[in-house]
Amino acid sequence: MAYVTIRDIAHKAGVSIAAVSQILHGKGRFSDETRELVLNTVREMGYVPDQRARAMRSAQTKTIGLLVPDLRNPYFADLVSSMEDELYARGYSTLIGTSAETVERQDAFIGNLLGQRIDGAIVVPQGVNSPGVQSLIARELPLVFVDRLVSGVDSVPFVVSDPYPGIREAVSELVRLGHRHIGFVSHSSLGSFNVNEREAAFRSAVAQEAQLGQGAAVVVDCDSTYVSRKAGLDHLLKAGVTAIMCAYSPDMITMIGLLHDRGIDIGGEMSVISFDDIAVFRLLTPQIAIISQQAEDMGRQGVDMLLDMIADEDRSRGESRYVPTSFVQRGSVGAPLRRVP
Repeated sequence: MAYVTIRDIAHKAGVSIAAVSQILHGKGRFSDETRELVLNTVREMGYVPDQRARAMRSAQTKTIGLLVPDLRNPYFADLVSSMEDELYARGYSTLIGTSAETVERQDAFIGNLLGQRIDGAIVVPQGVNSPGVQSLIARELPLVFVDRLVSGVDSVPFVVSDPYPGIREAVSELVRLGHRHIGFVSHSSLGSFNVNEREAAFRSAVAQEAQLGQGAAVVVDCDSTYVSRKAGLDHLLKAGVTAIMCAYSPDMITMIGLLHDRGIDIGGEMSVISFDDIAVFRLLTPQIAIISQQAEDMGRQGVDMLLDMIADEDRSRGESRYVPTSFVQRGSVGAPLRRVP
């Protein structure tokens, strides 16, 4: 028997369906023997209440939709884990989907979410105001953006990181160590406002350093292909950079492999810094310095904001929040082997 129903319980116990329903909900007047018989039958048959039917009788389903770009990316896996743990602790279950960094997949999952009875959604969006995003907004479903926002969509509260503090700290430390030509790997093909903002923060941080002259910032733009990343590294090496910062952690993972293939010593001949405090960066030798977005904190704040909206019958918009990034120094950053004057 695939699914046990209260009808099955009633038949096995020899009582009415109404009696089973009332006993399961602690209602009705029944003898202790009848209650014990029904409850024992429930345990023996492995009955699990139908959450869909329960939702139809309740104003809430205690279910939240979570949408992230890619669960294979350790950063997003950590972000989802923090949100799912927090929601579980607050009595909520989750429906989790991925967009594979495409608007089409994002909107398809949103369509599936809208076919479910969910109480709200937390979305790491693609960077455009898509039909799927608009359909979520039109339903007036409690909705929060986390990690990324959509430019021009002002009606949805968000929790995102502020890249400026962490990047300023990182650039200042590189300059203090003697680096004078610093590379930056951007990733505009993601269409992410937040990832693109990191390039602006990097250029701003370099411009504020009096010891860095014209051409100190060398920026390349790559996509998610090996060929693009290899071409980006070739350009940086030809430009004579002694340090590389990546806006997107998957780019840094490939860059590390390419540097090893070329026999370039990380932390000596080339200092490297990446966004996102993912586990692999702590397992490598040397450990990779990072600009931390405080992913777990962002996830918890996103959950808090969404549940506050759900609890507010007026559905008032939550106040958006910026979580400051911070630079975490590790062995992948050191003085250049030849100090540039």
